[in-house]
Amino acid sequence: MKGFVYIERLVPAVGLIKNAARYRGLHCGLRVEIQGPGELRYGARVRVGEGTRLDLPKDSVLEIGDDVSISRFAHIVPGSSAHVLVGSRTTVQDDCRIYGDVTIGPRCIFAPNVFVSSGAHVFDALPHLPIQDQDRLAPVASRPIRIFADCWFGINSVVMPGVNIGRGCVIGANSVVTADLPPYSVAVGNPAKIVRQRLSFLPKSRIDATEEKDAPYFYDGFDASLAAGGDAFTAGSDFILVLQASVFREIAEQHLSLRAAVNPFPKAGAL
Repeated sequence: MKGFVYIERLVPAVGLIKNAARYRGLHCGLRVEIQGPGELRYGARVRVGEGTRLDLPKDSVLEIGDDVSISRFAHIVPGSSAHVLVGSRTTVQDDCRIYGDVTIGPRCIFAPNVFVSSGAHVFDALPHLPIQDQDRLAPVASRPIRIFADCWFGINSVVMPGVNIGRGCVIGANSVVTADLPPYSVAVGNPAKIVRQRLSFLPKSRIDATEEKDAPYFYDGFDASLAAGGDAFTAGSDFILVLQASVFREIAEQHLSLRAAVNPFPKAGAL
């Protein structure tokens, strides 16, 4: 296998032909390397740019939604037995790194050189030992990262393990996100601090798919655009609506079959 990869690097057209034959419908540039025993799932019109590597460890899953664009020299590696999801219409630009157990919602934008990892090295469990030995003797469990829809990450930004980033957030260039961010926050710095809100995220007692300004409260699991008829959002099997708490209790009492979130980000305001 290593010898074959070496040949692909010397003669890029070999890899191009191999990827086209093995991953039908996936649009790969030159020198794209997809290797490992894990599973790759991808939707329609997915593009992977030149020099990008997708490494798939044992029992891992990399799932890429429709109309995703991954630019040149990116590196995506799910953790062993972990799952990386890149939501539909997300763009991942040059030199981005996504590692571990990461869920990215639809329509996110990653500027070049963004780093996202659910793992970390151990340096103080056995501080008298080299860090590499500590990683082996006292490993730290992966802490999953979740990024909701419509987030924009500036160039060179970093997302640390265990962070949840609410829908619609904007992360400034060179920022390091170390803590959860409520929906529609604009955060900058190291560590990233909220400097303002894109909009006032105030859950309502009633939301209407025909009202454009209600779109933020169709929080997750919905296509970001109105359906062709203009009167509904398209939802998957799992979705999140954000409503005032009293309304959620009403829905729950009716035993409707849906999944809703009551205040997934408390700083966003009482529900």
